Amino acid sequence: MSDTPPYSREHLDRSADAVAVMGQAAHDYGPGSPEALGAAAALETIWSQTDTDR
Repeated sequence: MSDTPPYSREHLDRSADAVAVMGQAAHDYGPGSPEALGAAAALETIWSQTDTDR
């Protein structure tokens, strides 16, 4: 089992928001749209920053 604590509530909330935006943008504009890809990039950034902080 890992010694790292679980992800913070803020981190999970930001991740959930990015996933919701990505899903809505993909629905409204298509999965390859700049809006959907931008939300995917934001989600990747959120998790990349967390990985380096842990």
